[in-house]
Amino acid sequence: MRTLRAGLQDGRDRSSGRSSGWEENGGIHDMLEDQLMDDRSHLILADRCGERSLPSAIFQQVLAFWLLSSSAIFANDALIMPAEKSVFRLDLRPSVEAVSWASDDPPPALLDSDDSVFFAPVLRLDADGAAGDHWFFHSSLRADRGFDAVTRESGDIRLDEVFLRWRVGGDQRLNFQIGRFPTAFGGWVAGHDFFDDPFLSAPLPYSQIIGVQTRDPAAMTPAAIAARASGAAPPVSRLSKQNWASLVWGPSYGTGASVFGATEHFDYALELKNASLSSHSDSWEGNGFEDPAVTARVGWRPDAAWALGASASRGPWLEDNVPGLDRADLQQTTIGLDVRWAHRNFIVTSEIVLSEFETPAAGDLCAASWYLSGRWKFSEGMWLAARFGQMIANDATAPAGGDVEWQPDVWRAELAAGWRVTSSILLKASYGFTHTDDNAGAGEHLLGAGIGWRF
Repeated sequence: MRTLRAGLQDGRDRSSGRSSGWEENGGIHDMLEDQLMDDRSHLILADRCGERSLPSAIFQQVLAFWLLSSSAIFANDALIMPAEKSVFRLDLRPSVEAVSWASDDPPPALLDSDDSVFFAPVLRLDADGAAGDHWFFHSSLRADRGFDAVTRESGDIRLDEVFLRWRVGGDQRLNFQIGRFPTAFGGWVAGHDFFDDPFLSAPLPYSQIIGVQTRDPAAMTPAAIAARASGAAPPVSRLSKQNWASLVWGPSYGTGASVFGATEHFDYALELKNASLSSHSDSWEGNGFEDPAVTARVGWRPDAAWALGASASRGPWLEDNVPGLDRADLQQTTIGLDVRWAHRNFIVTSEIVLSEFETPAAGDLCAASWYLSGRWKFSEGMWLAARFGQMIANDATAPAGGDVEWQPDVWRAELAAGWRVTSSILLKASYGFTHTDDNAGAGEHLLGAGIGWRF
């Protein structure tokens, strides 16, 4: 089992961001089997009574499948097909994440809910396959309430990751990959998983809505920008977040192809995808490859304590063609630097992201964002973390030819704590305060608490 995972995880895997941990668990097969029978009975009863919608029905069926897979793994310590020494291997790994949020209205970051308290459960089934020592497959099936919490109230089921990888030689120096996978840009994405990230939400450059409307260029005219800046039109914080950009939208699970590799001290990645870094999650699958985005990263690890990286990306930020304007006419160009330092029980990470958005008439809109975070492991399996980030931007061209603010300055301070109760169970909590200049209506407070169970 560990041989298969090593094929996907050895070295610094810039294309997946998954952790390589796999913990063995005691069986609770009977309990899960009873729960599964209860769920099946509920599904049959609901069908007869006509009480559930189609999305809810699908969501519950995935829950039943997830519980069945979990029970098999608990009963056998792992679900591995076929035998241990076979050339062909398949590992199934269920997990559950349950996070409760409490926030202002509207909530900060990429969360989009009308409720001040909301629940965001995630059921996930990861599959890792291998054929020999050179071909690997990975998929991650999720059932939740939307990639960004509560954007799909009735439930959503999707493949966040699905890719095929070919390792050319006997080490990690050269790999080719095709499918859907996290971006290689930056330093945060490689550890963004619930079980790896000490925080519950992404850092500021990856989770802050900015004044770039990715679906309607008419909202990016000098007049429209000036209206929002003056208060004559609602600010971006009061509009649908699914229509506006972030410098980088979370881990950016675009679809495409990549080549990457790593040696003892260096790693590199080059990818071609169907969506730019700022694109919303619903564009990661829907966009074609007529106007692809190109992203590259190089990393250097001089010793065990230090890791440094530089990234660059360019692609169209407009998500759909509109009359008289092609997606390729409006490009997002982004560069980033990241650094990580580890010493004993301390880990410090920092990143800076600079991005430029071309517009039809308002000039080139530029924004810079950075963050600094630290984690202290003060006891076995327990840690505290803190993070601070800031975003600043230039001015757009005003209707009369002067300058007008298109994006207010933003800063965010966050605290987090975690406790790995067992090798399989993780508890996390975080609080964040986001301040937006010249916008009293923007949400500020965000409190979250969650539990993760990885089988």
